Amino acid sequence: MTEMSFVHCADLHLDRPFSGANRLPNSIHEFVRDSAFRSLSKIIDLAISNRVDFVLFVGDLFDSSYRSLQAQMTLLHQLQRLDEAGIYSYLSHGNHDALDGEWISLTWPDSSYFFGPKVEAVPYYRNRIRVADIHSFSYPTRHVNEKMTEQYQKGGEGHYQIGMLHGNLEGRTEHSSYAPFTIQDLVEKDFDYWALGHIHQRSHLNEEPPILYPGNIQGAHRKETGEKGCYLVTLRNGLASTTFYQTSDVTWHRPEIDLGQFETIQPLLQACEDLLDHESYAFGGHLVEIALIGISHLHTELLQEEQLDDLLQALQINRDVNNNEFVWPYKITLKSKPAWDRQELKQQGGFVQDILLTSDNYQGKDVKETLAPLYEHRRARKALQPMEDYEELLKEAEELLLSYLLESDGGSME
Repeated sequence: MTEMSFVHCADLHLDRPFSGANRLPNSIHEFVRDSAFRSLSKIIDLAISNRVDFVLFVGDLFDSSYRSLQAQMTLLHQLQRLDEAGIYSYLSHGNHDALDGEWISLTWPDSSYFFGPKVEAVPYYRNRIRVADIHSFSYPTRHVNEKMTEQYQKGGEGHYQIGMLHGNLEGRTEHSSYAPFTIQDLVEKDFDYWALGHIHQRSHLNEEPPILYPGNIQGAHRKETGEKGCYLVTLRNGLASTTFYQTSDVTWHRPEIDLGQFETIQPLLQACEDLLDHESYAFGGHLVEIALIGISHLHTELLQEEQLDDLLQALQINRDVNNNEFVWPYKITLKSKPAWDRQELKQQGGFVQDILLTSDNYQGKDVKETLAPLYEHRRARKALQPMEDYEELLKEAEELLLSYLLESDGGSME
């Protein structure tokens, strides 16, 4: 079979808001707001500069069922660039931007093919020669829970078979089970390449045939760390070569520092400064959450009042936020442990033991129920940040009580 190349990207989520980094400087906020649009433009640049045959967009082009005119016009402009370069594009809608959503109808380039609600195979021709069949479908509604792989059928011989599937690998319970599949399901189809979407973490599931998640094109919150972009794929003599290209210009990071190395706050502050000045952050925009780990007596000190906020503000002072390159520490997370032994404390009896036993029996759902009246209050909820981890809140409350009792003589007044 003839050589062929294409770009595989997924999960554009155009119009998706950034979350998890509060109180960003205005210059950084304005820069990150349109980062997904810039990442998409770089993907198109890559396709044009490498003169690929086509680009695959595997689901969740937009972030919601309502597609803003700005997001649609951005995608239209980029597809027009491909069209002018003689490059085809094949696009499917996923669970976020299913076909039953609302949008303003636009006229798309003839070289752009949007898949409908049923699995179909679309032939790709080069110089009137059939080079490949592209198989895919778009989500008719948000919830597609059945196995769609049964509807993918290999076409004729002598040309490449490429599957596009926006779905979840069975067994991955951390994600919604949309269009579930197993690796064996895909291997048995005898396709030459499987272009996946839906999972925002880049993942290479299988070598032969290649089964790949490219991840999303731009991280939108603190859990979407690392490089984001797309794959450049070449098929030659039935074999595939894949190269990942980072196209995002804002990257989320979560490095760790062992708190046990330090006796006082000052050397810890210097270690954080050194981390932020590391050469790996030399180019582009970087949003950094520093996780403090290990066992240290500083743990209880940092629990007190505004210590973590003070440390964070000290790191943010005089940081350069000009232009399009920055390293901004937006959060410090205390994942370390206090110097005391929790199990030993449980054996001592008394009030401390009662606190630990109560904490053991208290569940995240109990915290949620307790705080519900506060979060439901019309005025109070405006001043509160959303709760992301109730178990973590319970842990912090326990440690604050213990530090108060164990390191302040029970809070006695003189």
